[in-house]
Amino acid sequence: MQFLYPIGFIALASLLLPIIIHLWRVKQGKTLKIGSIALLGESAATNSRNLKISEKLLFLLRCLFFILIAMLIAKPYLKGKILTQNKAGWILLDERGLKSIYHQHQKKIDSLLKKGYKLKHFGNGFKQLSLKDTANEILAKNAAKTPLNYTSLLKQANQSLPNRYPIWVFAPKYATQFDDVLPTLHLAITWQHLSQKDTSNLKYTQFLDKTYKIELEGNAIKYSSANDRNATPLNVMVYPTDVEDAKYLKAALSAIGSYLNQPIQFHHNNEKSKELDAVFWLSSTPIPNEINISLKSNGVILRYADGKSIKNPSTIILGGNETEEHPLLKIRNIAAQNIKAETVWKDGFGNPILTVEEQKKHHYYTLYTQLNPQWTDLVWKDDFAQALIPILYHQKPNTFAFKQTQLITNEQPIAVFADANRTKTLYDPDKPLDKIIWVLAFIVLLIERMLSFKTKS
Repeated sequence: MQFLYPIGFIALASLLLPIIIHLWRVKQGKTLKIGSIALLGESAATNSRNLKISEKLLFLLRCLFFILIAMLIAKPYLKGKILTQNKAGWILLDERGLKSIYHQHQKKIDSLLKKGYKLKHFGNGFKQLSLKDTANEILAKNAAKTPLNYTSLLKQANQSLPNRYPIWVFAPKYATQFDDVLPTLHLAITWQHLSQKDTSNLKYTQFLDKTYKIELEGNAIKYSSANDRNATPLNVMVYPTDVEDAKYLKAALSAIGSYLNQPIQFHHNNEKSKELDAVFWLSSTPIPNEINISLKSNGVILRYADGKSIKNPSTIILGGNETEEHPLLKIRNIAAQNIKAETVWKDGFGNPILTVEEQKKHHYYTLYTQLNPQWTDLVWKDDFAQALIPILYHQKPNTFAFKQTQLITNEQPIAVFADANRTKTLYDPDKPLDKIIWVLAFIVLLIERMLSFKTKS
């Protein structure tokens, strides 16, 4: 038996309680009636105290109870037994598809189980499975989704299993499940690819009312326009053009046009512009009426907010776009209270940074900071262009994305086999003893209470 938190045995100091209680017992004197006290001589008054432990069974039960409580705090467990190589071998598959996978590969799985292989869930922790679970439909519905991809799971198995440990994997080889380079593995892995209804490496998806072709290049996914015809250019005005903000903005918009294969034509304020798709008014001054007139229906206008600016060290949360590192906000304008516009971006304190509202069939965005490194470092982030796409096309951030597509690779995604420097020892999972200790503590307490009431009566 081993203990996860040996420091918990400090609780054994509570054993002093039953010891003190049983030692500190002063017996009450009894009155003895006699006929005459003439023959009784004077004697010095003496006091005595009984230091013997009385009711030893109760004493032992109470001490045992406190010992069990200390053991519970220390978390006892039994170390797993060493597995020998002739018993070793794993069958890895997703428990949600256990029934269908077993029916597809019943002969192979049965033969591996007869050799001593263990059936494991191909997920975090490699939970033990049983063929009895194939009849349990609730398990398939309530099984947690695998949070780790194949690369992470194989790394985890490589660290916990010994050299040349045989593993059979029954899973589809989705390219999206291998987002990192595998290290050199010392495991003997056999990958059994599962048949799928659609194994084509070429798919199509819809995005911004356009069709894109999805192709698999190695383990990477490539998106390209499905047709060769030239896309209709977007007419965009950036004003003023001679400020530093415009330089960063134009670079990001050009990158968007290149990525989506859609030309973007920039227009100036002093020229007779065609119908504009978007206007980026990098100023808090009013927008001229002629620009509003030249804006297309459902066009987009983004302008700087006017009002007092304050230093506000915080982060910018870009709507539904989850990023590992949020852009840094340095300065912002104070927004009016009870604004009716919808908040798209906000800072770490919940203050609006970008809002949008519809006016006269146009979408008006108000930015409560500036696209300038002195105000925010958003323009230096990779997320800058991605954050502008929903604004340029007026797509809500939480709905903007390519549809998740699973592409299947025909390559064996396993690294070259190599022996590890040291042979690792494989153990069975540790067995916690918490439940047993709880039951024993309850039984001891129950017996102690019964004896205590019996003694009092």
